This record gives sequence, structure tokens and C-alpha cells, in this order.
Amino acid sequence: FVSCIESQRMDKLSSDSKAGELFAWGCKKHTIQVLHDFKDIKVDALHGNYRQACVLSEGRVISLDGEGSTAHNDVLAHIKCVSFGETHSLAVDDKGSIWTQGSGGSGQLGLGATKRVEDASKSWVEVSFLSQHRVISLSCGSRHSVAVTLTGDVYTWGRGCEGQTGHRFTDDNHCNKSDPHAQRAEIQLLPKLVVIPSQQHEPAKFTACGPNFTIILTRRGVPWAWGEGRCGELGVGLRIAKQPTPARVCWPDDASKCEFVTCGWAHVLAFDSNCKLFSWGFNRFGQLGLGLCVSGQNSKSVISTYTISPRRVVHFPGSVAFANAAANSSAAVRAEDGMLFTWGSGEARRLGHFLEKGLNTEHVHCPRSVPGLRERYVSSATLTETGGFAFVPSSVNYAEPASVPTIGGTKVLLWGGGFWKSSGCVVRFTPLDEGTLALETRPRSSIGKYVTPKGARIGAGKTGILCRMPRFTTTRFVFAEVAMNGKDFTTSRVCIRLYDNPTLAAIKPVCCSSTDAHDVIIIGKSLLETNEIKVRFKELGGQHREWIVPAKLTALCDKNDPLDTAIRCKSPCICEGNFPIQARVAVALNGSDFVTLLKTTFILHNATILSLAPDCRPLHPSTTPDAVSILGQSFFDSNKMSVNLTLQGNSQRGYFCRPRYVNKNTLAFTPPSLAEISQCIRGHDCSDIVTDHDIAQAEQTTWTFMLRLTLDGVYFLNKSLSLVLYKQIGQGDTKEISSMCGPLTGGTRLSLHFPYLSPAPVLTSFTSAVVRLRPKDNKSAHIEPTIVSLKCSKAGEFSFETPVIDSGSIVVSSKSDTLVEALKSTNGDASSHFNLPIERLDMLVEVALDGQTFGAHCSTCFTYYGTPEVTEIKATQYDASNVPAAAAGVDISIFGRGFFETGLVKVVLRSSVAPMRHAKTHIIDAVCTRGVVEFVMPILHLFHVACEVNPPHSHKECKHRLLVEISLNGGLNKTSNSMYLDYLFTC
Repeated sequence: FVSCIESQRMDKLSSDSKAGELFAWGCKKHTIQVLHDFKDIKVDALHGNYRQACVLSEGRVISLDGEGSTAHNDVLAHIKCVSFGETHSLAVDDKGSIWTQGSGGSGQLGLGATKRVEDASKSWVEVSFLSQHRVISLSCGSRHSVAVTLTGDVYTWGRGCEGQTGHRFTDDNHCNKSDPHAQRAEIQLLPKLVVIPSQQHEPAKFTACGPNFTIILTRRGVPWAWGEGRCGELGVGLRIAKQPTPARVCWPDDASKCEFVTCGWAHVLAFDSNCKLFSWGFNRFGQLGLGLCVSGQNSKSVISTYTISPRRVVHFPGSVAFANAAANSSAAVRAEDGMLFTWGSGEARRLGHFLEKGLNTEHVHCPRSVPGLRERYVSSATLTETGGFAFVPSSVNYAEPASVPTIGGTKVLLWGGGFWKSSGCVVRFTPLDEGTLALETRPRSSIGKYVTPKGARIGAGKTGILCRMPRFTTTRFVFAEVAMNGKDFTTSRVCIRLYDNPTLAAIKPVCCSSTDAHDVIIIGKSLLETNEIKVRFKELGGQHREWIVPAKLTALCDKNDPLDTAIRCKSPCICEGNFPIQARVAVALNGSDFVTLLKTTFILHNATILSLAPDCRPLHPSTTPDAVSILGQSFFDSNKMSVNLTLQGNSQRGYFCRPRYVNKNTLAFTPPSLAEISQCIRGHDCSDIVTDHDIAQAEQTTWTFMLRLTLDGVYFLNKSLSLVLYKQIGQGDTKEISSMCGPLTGGTRLSLHFPYLSPAPVLTSFTSAVVRLRPKDNKSAHIEPTIVSLKCSKAGEFSFETPVIDSGSIVVSSKSDTLVEALKSTNGDASSHFNLPIERLDMLVEVALDGQTFGAHCSTCFTYYGTPEVTEIKATQYDASNVPAAAAGVDISIFGRGFFETGLVKVVLRSSVAPMRHAKTHIIDAVCTRGVVEFVMPILHLFHVACEVNPPHSHKECKHRLLVEISLNGGLNKTSNSMYLDYLFTC
């Protein structure tokens, strides 16, 4: 059924009269112009040659001059063909009778030596000599005429001095053109039969004439020629001045039979039954269309002046439907789309090319399309010495859209040619009976409006008719035709498919990223493939933008689903907007009539996950972990959201959960418990029950997951993050690497190690890890807890710097045992609270790797102390300035304020001499007893070496002055002051 429809989709233009547009161009025109007088006239064909042209309209002859002006002839009627000579014209009517008009000085009228010759100079006269014959083809030379009858006989008359009449005269070897008597001897006043030499009679069917030569075609497709052939126009394989009798044209053996010929001044165009174009004859102006050839001497492009036998015009792009030659120019119409091509001499602008940018319009050596007629279907064209004419019939080539819903109202564009602005334009839609494949007798009509493509000027390029589709009750095929005057409809028509509007049920997925084009499936009923399907995404609110994408029909996998068809398309990519964007989805099977998906909106987002807060969570055997926040942008609430957690190194095992929407920048989800992790590792199909004992005995304490997020349940966002789940750290699981005491001024860098974490998590984890410092005994000191970030330096090891504690803001009890001195209040109330200097303050260091979960079981102790100060150094000797001095092995006592035993008490010794101040510092172990630091002076080799380099002149014993400082935390922090000590040694 569809094949039958397609075979009728585009009817070929028939030979009947048609309305349309007539175009003219030439020497007095700067552009191709439309002859508006012909818009309401039906045109059968165009004929022209030399300086004359005419239009055949329903059997009438309408003459055209170089300006396109018209002159109706009321004498002739029912004319089928017209031909023009230099000074005379011939016409044949539907009965096969010949009519003639013009000058008959060379007998070209065929009226003999009668008075009727004078009458023919004023009006059309019938050639009575051939009244008994039915003429089917005729042609005029410059001053001779040829006619072919229904029986295939060829008659010629007129001037025969160059042999163009095909009759052998008494002296036909030479005709003295300057001798009037000799010329009269070779003038045929009445039609005379031409004998074609052949083994058997070959009836002729067609004829064409040049100025002084004649060509006829036999019914077997064999061309014959005679007359003047100085330029090779006879195509007999040689140049000859006179060929008085018919000679067979050297038609190529590889070509099919010849179907048509047309003649210019001295060149010929022809095409065979395969619509291939051939040419021969004079080629000085490129009228043969053979292009340029390369000269062997200087490698320059030159043109071949003569071609003495038919050659294929390979430069013509397509098949030939019609050809015409006049003067030194050629024209042909392409069969595929009716496009007109011209080439040859551009004199008098007869090619219609005018001054195209970058193109030579004087002489064109290859077929070139006429710019003003591109995308128009030319059915007839003719060239003259002064210009050319082309007729574009009103024809419908295709419809946009080619499918429409039965409810009507759709805007339909019928593209074609031969349209113009007309108030009486009507479009007729005729339904096709599906049973008989015949057109029904009751069509429906719509008013049409002339339109041109956007940006194109009126009168150039393709044109169309816009109309509204009428309503139909059933799905079927209809044919569309156009009548510019409201009554004469185009013989060509296009088929339009009618369909019921679809019903849309669902869309999958319900959201997509705006940066990537993802597959989108729209499910519904009554969906069909039209090759024009479009899907529209229209923004709700905002700027009300819309995005239209192409789509295709696809089948669903579930064959039991009653909605077994769907539309597949790509989601639009959007760069700007207030995301997320809610859009209403609609489908148009024909690309224009959209049907909206109700109760469902589609979301276009640029959602991105940036981080997790926190990026780790502790696990308890019997409780569910606290929620984790996903931080990002452009989130929205969707019941299709899902978090996928995949164990690092084991992509086959995963955990899915649905996150909770908090706001557009935050989502929250609950990580899996220990039992769920164990079940995930064992496999979802495992029937073993995971017990608390199994969890407690598990050696692994840390699990690293890769987190991915999908908002639509189908496509994951591009970025993935790591999430570490670990068993809760217990007492003894924390190992201090550095000293756990420091001054109130802060800045002590401490390191904590968690060997408990196994296997070691990735370094990018634990970005939320913090420590909290708070007083160990809240009864003796009241201070707000301080939280400091932990930095992961390497696997399992974290570091931080102690914050500054403002001693003036600490409120302590006067009953505290840790005070060195308590200043009594002015009122003597010992139970009151007041600000005091601090000797020591014990702080609990509580660790929360996830930044939230603190506990005493994962804490250690840090002691703050006031800034210590050195007040006195006691040694066995003193110099004159009362500076203590000591040699190696001597006990030294250092007195001061704020000293106490930490187990990490150190004495720091460094040179006081400027050149050696930055030399190696000596850190000596010491002990603190009752606030006094004691140590034994070691041997300081550095100063011995320095003395040997610069030995003293008179002293046997040497000394070197040192700066002494105390550190209570192993050298990390020192006293606020220092004192001198002389180091005694022997040189």
C-alpha cells in the first residue's frame, strides 16, 4: 500500500496547459524578471529562435519581444508547435496543418509563386500544398523550412544554395552566392520530398534546423544531416562546405538511440534515450559545453574550436529532460529537479548569469545553473539572440510537515515553483481510499498564502504556499494540490499522512545533566515513525526558553507492556540558566504539532558534588552510623536519587541507599552499619547471619568506599568521592608521638598515631578530623573547649598545633591544688572565683576523625603550663662578674618559676658569641626536683675545636660563655628568658 502511495507521490508534469511564472532575461535586463502578465495564463510551451519568441497558451500563439511584451494572434487556434526563421515563421495545429507568416523571398514560406506570398507578410497563411498530410514536426532555418509528416516523410522548401533542402540540383558542387540567377536555381518554392538513402525506408519523426543545415531523426533514433558543414555541425566526421543530400551522423556506438536534437548557428545539441547529453559543431564560445582542454606545448587551458562528431557532455550534472540551442548559446533542463543550465556565448546576457561574484559571464564553457532560477522546476525554456525565457509551472514538490494529526489546524508549507502572491490561492486535499487506492470525489480545501524562505528576496529561489490543514475523521493519506487562481490545480501533488495524536505516559529518566547529552525515553500510545519526530523541552518560569531535539521511534524491551513503543532522543545541553531548570516535555511526530506530557516535569541540572561532611564515620557494633552530608550545588528533590558506595578494590560489591534532600547545596544519607558492610563483603546472596561476635572478631577496622551519586536513578554524576568507615577508636588505640605538654602561648606541634586503622585509609580522607581540648577537671578550672583541625601527614598519623590559652580569661577555684599562688580576694571569701596566674592546666585531647563524634575512649591528656622563667644558676665556681662557671662533669642547679617534672625536661645550651650563635645547639637531659632543674655539664667538643684553631697566648685553662634555657617538653618550647653560664675546659 505504501509503495503505491510513493509511486503517486510526485506526478510528472504533463503536456497539458499549466499556470505558473514566466521569466525573461536579456540585453536590456540586469536581472531575471517575472512577466506578471502571464500569471493568469496557462502555458503549453515556449518557442523561440533568432530574435523572435512566443508562448503557446491553450492552442493560442502569444508573441514575445525582447522586452517581454505580448501580442495575441486571433487567427491561429489549436496550435501545437511554432518555429522561427530569420524572416519567417511556421506553425502546426492539432490537425497537422501548417501555417506560415513572414518574408518569402527565398521560397521559405512554401506558397509557391502566388499572391499568397504577399498575404503571408501581413498574417498567417495555410500551406495548402501539404494539406493532405498530417505534419507532426517542423523547423525553420534562416531561409528554408522542413516538415515531417505522420507517415515519416520529410519535406523541405526554400533556399538550398548550401544544400540545406537536401535536393541535388543541376550544379550542386558550387553555388555562386553573388549570382542571383544561380541562387534562384537552387530555391525550392514548394515543399518537396527528401529521399533518405537507406537499404529500407526509415520513417522520420523529428527535425531541427540551423541557419544553413538540417538534421532529422528517424523513428529508430538515427540522426541524418545535410547542408553546410564548415564547422563540423553536420556531425558526419569531417568539415564540409556543402552536403546536398542526407548523410548519416556519426552517432557514438556506446550511446543509446538519439531522442532529440536542437540546432544553433553552427552547433548541435542532442540527447539519447538514457538522457545523456551530446554536442558537436562550432565551439569557439564554449557552446558545446565540453570545457577547456590542456595544450601540450605550454600547458595552458585552451578551447577546441570544432568538433566534427557527437561527443558526450560529461560536465552536465545529471540527466537531460530538455535542451535548446540558439545562436552561439546552449541551454538544458535537468530531469531530476527541473533546474535550468546555460553555457556558451554570453552576448546580450542571453545566458541569464549576469555578473555573479567571481564568475566569468561573457563566455561559459561548461553547463552552469541560472542563479535566478535555482530551486525552481523549469518545464520549458528557449533562447534567442537577444535573451531567453523560462516557464516555471505551478507545481508542488514536497510538504512540510509530511505528516499531520487528524484534528486539523496544522500549518502546512507546500514547497514548489510557479507560485506568486494571489488572493485566490486555494489548496485542495483529496483523501485516498485505502481499499481501491483511488482518490475520493469529495476533497477538502484551505486558503493558501504565498511565502518565501526566511531571508530570501521575493521572486528568487524556492517558493511555497502556506495553509491550514482541514480536519479529517480517520487516519489515511491525502494528496495536496494548489490552484493559484482558485480553479486550475497543479498536475503535480504531494502525499500527506494523517495520524491520531499520541498519548504520552512517562519519561525515563526524569532528570539529566545539562552539560552532557543523555538518552531520554518517552513512553506512550499511538506513536509512529515519520522521520520528522521532534521533542521539545520548555522551561517553566524563568526565561521560558525551549530546546527542540530530533528523535526516533524505538521499541521497549518488555513485550508484555501495553505501551510497547517509545520515543528516544538526546537531552539538550545548556550552558546558562538558574539551575536546576524544570521543563515541560512535548513530542511532535511531524516536528511541529506538539503533544505535552502531563503531570511530569523534566529537570535539567548542573549538579556537582564537591565534598563530604564528614568524609569518614565511626562504626559501632549495635548502632547505625550518623548521617553524612554531600555538599555540592544545584541539588533538587527527586525520588530517583541514589547513593552508590563501592568498596575500594572490589567494584563488584556495592551498597545503595537513598539520600535525603536538605537544600540545593546539601544532601544527607546514612552510611552502612558494620553488619551491612559484612553482608556486602560476603555478597547479597549469602544466607549466613552476621552476628555481633563476627563483627567484634573482624581484623579489618577500616573500609574505604568510593561514593557516586545519581539524581535520576540512571546516570551518575561525573565526580566520585572517598568515604572511610572505621571501627570506633577505643582507649589505648591512640599513640602519642611527641610531647603532650606545652605553654599557654600555644604553637606546640603534636602528633597522634592510630595504628588501629587497618588497612591504612587514603591520605585524602579525614579532612573533617578535629581534636577538642577541654579541662580535665571542670571543678578546678572553667574554660570553653577549643577545637583544632587535624592534618593527615601520612597513613594513620595526624598532627596539630596547640591553640593559645588566655590565662586572664580562665576562672579557677581558690581550692585548686594546682596553683602556685592564690591571691586572696579583698573580701576574704575563699570560696569565690577569681582570675589567677596558671601554673599547670591539664586538658583532655579528644579526637573526632569525622569532626563530630568525640569520646573519652578516644582521648589523651595534654598539660598546659605557664611560661617558665630562669632566675638563678648555681655552680661550683663564679668569675669576677659573678657569672657561674662549670667544667664537664659538674652538677648544676637552675632555679626559676614554673618548673615541674614532665619527664621531658631539657636544658638548652648555645653559644653567646655572635659568630657561633647559630652553631649547633646542645640539648641536655635534666630532671626537675621541687621546682629546681638539675643536670650534669657534658663535654662540649665544638668549643674545644674552636679554641685549638685560635689558642690563647697566656691561659692554660679556657672558657666559653653559654646561654642557658629550659624546655619542659623535650625542646619544643623554651623559657622566655636565658642566663649566662661559662663552660670551663683545658686547651
